[in-house]
Amino acid sequence: MSGQSFVLAIDIGGTNFRLGMMTQDRQLHHFTIKPTTTLYGEGTSMENLKHAIATYLQEHAGNMKLAAISIGFPSIVSKDKRIVYSSPNLIGFDDINVAEPLEQCYGVPVYIENDVNFLLQYEITQHNLINKGTTLGFYIGTGFGNSIYLHDRFLDGKNGVAGELGHIPVLFRQDKCGCGNEGCIEIYASGKRLTQIREQFFPSTDIKDLFTKHATHPEITRFVETLSIPIATEINIFDPDQVIIGGGVIQMNDFPKQLLEEYILKYTRKPYPAEGLTITYARQDQTTGLLGAGYYAFQKLESANKNA
Repeated sequence: MSGQSFVLAIDIGGTNFRLGMMTQDRQLHHFTIKPTTTLYGEGTSMENLKHAIATYLQEHAGNMKLAAISIGFPSIVSKDKRIVYSSPNLIGFDDINVAEPLEQCYGVPVYIENDVNFLLQYEITQHNLINKGTTLGFYIGTGFGNSIYLHDRFLDGKNGVAGELGHIPVLFRQDKCGCGNEGCIEIYASGKRLTQIREQFFPSTDIKDLFTKHATHPEITRFVETLSIPIATEINIFDPDQVIIGGGVIQMNDFPKQLLEEYILKYTRKPYPAEGLTITYARQDQTTGLLGAGYYAFQKLESANKNA
């Protein structure tokens, strides 16, 4: 790898953050995982992120050439991909310009994105879905993440906050969401809700065994049906070529995928887009966010070189 150019890929989550180096052959090297609390020590979170990057590069970069930095945040990101607006699961990153200080420090482009877009970027690249129409990504973890890939770009909207599917309101529900609004679908269709169901109905069952032991219980089937409603809603809006579903809840042992698909089809308009609907399940491991971040950055670099 000596002398090669590489992208520093970073995936910051509420519990852990991950770093890796993607070389021009699209291989990931020196995968590292650290607790996100590492960023909450002395100084600001941004200063601690800069320190973590500097330490990682000192340990692994050698005489290789840094070409770009690509960071996924579980956050709302500005349309120009410079500022993290809101990070309810992170401390110290709200309204922070992440790109500018890192570009000043390293003299390379810095790309920041919502982490769900990087997860979908991985799937799009792996399944060769570029120039293949509209792809919708649904990621059910702690919350309800959504990514929309339309006309070979991620749909970001006027302010960069398009695709906040978890925050569509449920009629006449007043439960408070972490976003500040009331009745968001994410309150009822997410890992947080599944945890509440376990505590209320199955306190003696470890959450990892919830679907294995209780998949046919009415509370569980109702939960799966609730997951299907925002998915079907967006399918009805976009009539997509592909649907990708992933996230920690979907990856749980014995999650009833067939039941979820039945409910999605129940609420999807007939004959179309229900007929011929293609649903694929995302690969989910510790590196997919990093791989997506690296693919995204190299795509941006290549596009910039073509337009230069």
